[in-house]
Order: sequence, then structure tokens, then C-alpha cells
Amino acid sequence: MKMRWMTCLAATLLVGMFAGHVSAADHLVTVQDVVVDFAAQVDVPARQSGPVAVMSARQNQWIQAGDVVAKLDDTALVIRRRAAALKQEAARLVLSDEVEVRYAETALAEAEAELDDSVKASERVSGAVARNQIRRMRLAVERAELELARVGKQRRQAEIDIQLRAVDVASFDSELQRLQCVSPTDGVVLNIHRELGEWIREGEPLVTIADVSVLHLHALVDANQLDPARCVGLPVSVLWEKTSFSNGAKTTHSLRGKVLSVDPTRLPGNRFRLHAEVTNRRNSPSGNAGLADADGWQLVPGMDVTMNIHCSDAELAWREQRVQSDSLR
Repeated sequence: MKMRWMTCLAATLLVGMFAGHVSAADHLVTVQDVVVDFAAQVDVPARQSGPVAVMSARQNQWIQAGDVVAKLDDTALVIRRRAAALKQEAARLVLSDEVEVRYAETALAEAEAELDDSVKASERVSGAVARNQIRRMRLAVERAELELARVGKQRRQAEIDIQLRAVDVASFDSELQRLQCVSPTDGVVLNIHRELGEWIREGEPLVTIADVSVLHLHALVDANQLDPARCVGLPVSVLWEKTSFSNGAKTTHSLRGKVLSVDPTRLPGNRFRLHAEVTNRRNSPSGNAGLADADGWQLVPGMDVTMNIHCSDAELAWREQRVQSDSLR
């Protein structure tokens, strides 16, 4: 009986020794060895081949999604687009010009009127108008009808030409857009692979941009404090202090995320590497002039942070059972 009491007392003392890391009140495992890194790095490729005409991006520059980071030479395409636009305008002028239509309609009306008068005169007085003359008048009416049909066909062709030229202009606009390299995400320019005037082939990377909206945390965790097989999916919170440049006051900031994966190998000291992901947030406008404030993001890679792993009840039960088992040895 006395031996069992001493065993329980030893287990209680060991639990108290780890209260700084895991407690029934907060259910946390606190990790100090944490590295903040970018979740993804994107190579922005050239979508066409050609020489680099404009390089807007700079090394370590913070940019936003949709910003143009570089532009290839577009001289030849601009000239071809101008020619297509002029042809479109010419087709539009043909369609808007109604002179030929009105002329053909007037000629047809005149030919029909002469034929009608001749036929009536011939009906009143036999032989007043020769038959061959009436035949020529009928042919003149047919020619006028054909001329009106030809003008109508030209107008329909002009409508088609306008649409075709519009497609050409849109195609050139699309090619001009493809000469611009646009950032797909908010991030920082890590590397520039080409300089002004250098030739680049389609598909080759022009700049490398790291995404700052999502960050990864790489931490070294003691396997005696957390079961590697149980921690994937656990929520985490990352905390850091920031000093105001105006008055030197320190404020604590935090972000929340979850554990993504655990490396299968153990490291010296019975530790394992854990990987978590947090969604970054933009700063609200403030008077501070720190790096994160200036670039609009609360957390940036390289900052000194602390990560808390929020344990589940099953994890706490495993931890207490492990402590009791160690105390009985």
C-alpha cells in the first residue's frame, strides 16, 4: 500500500514538471525551435519568346497579384495590330456608307417606272412602243435589281469583315498580353533570371516569387511531449512580439493554423520535425514603419516566433499515461 502511494506521488511530481508545456487548463505544447518559411515559390515563366524590353521587378521587392513584373519586346505586334485596326475601320466605313444602296435603289425605281409607262402606252395604242424597246427596258430593270443585290452582298461582306478584323485585333491584344509577365500571387521577388535585352524562350522562368499569404512553420518537437503519430491535423497558434518604432512598446501578435505533416525520422535528443501551415493576415493601417507593416503582412519568414500546439483530449491522455509508465520503471 505504501509502495503504491509513493508511485502515485512520483507520477504527480513528473506531471507537474511538464506543466510548463502541457497543462489540463490550456492543453498546449509550446515549441521554441520554429522556423518560418514561405509555403510556395512560384516561377513566373515567359509566355512568348523574345527579348526582355522592360523589367519592372527588383530583387527582394514585395509585389501584389496582378502586378506586371516584366515585359517582352512588342514592336512588331504593335505594328500588326495597328494594320488590323485600320482594316477594321475601313470595313466599318464601307458598311456605314449608304450612297451605293441609295443609287441602286434609285436606278431600279427609274427602270421600273420607264417600263411601266411603256407597257401602259403600248396597251393604249398598239405599236406605240416597239417590242424590242420594251424588252430592253425589262432587261434594264433586271440589271438594276442585280445591282441592288450586289450592293446588299457587299454590305453583308463588310459586316463579316468587321467581325473578322475584330477577331484579328483581339488576337493581337491577346498576344500583347502574353508578352507581359504578371505575378500570380502576393509575394516577394526572390530571383530574377533575365536582364534587359536578354533573350528568353517560351516557358523559361523569368522571375521567382514567394507567396506570403500562406506560411509554413518547421519546428523541432520533443517526442516525450507529443506523440508524432497523433499530431497531424492538430491546431496550432504562432505568437511573436513586435516593437513599435514610435514609442518602443511591445505588442504580442498571433496567427492560427494546423499541423500538416511529421517527418518519419527521429533526430538526436528524441526529437522529430513537425510542419504546420498558417494563413497570413494583412496589417491594418498604422503608423509603424516595420518591415511587415510596410509590406502589409503581419508575419514574414525569418521572424522569431513561438508555436503552441493545441492538444486533443486523446493526446493528453496519452501524455499522462506515458508519464505514469515512465515513473513505474
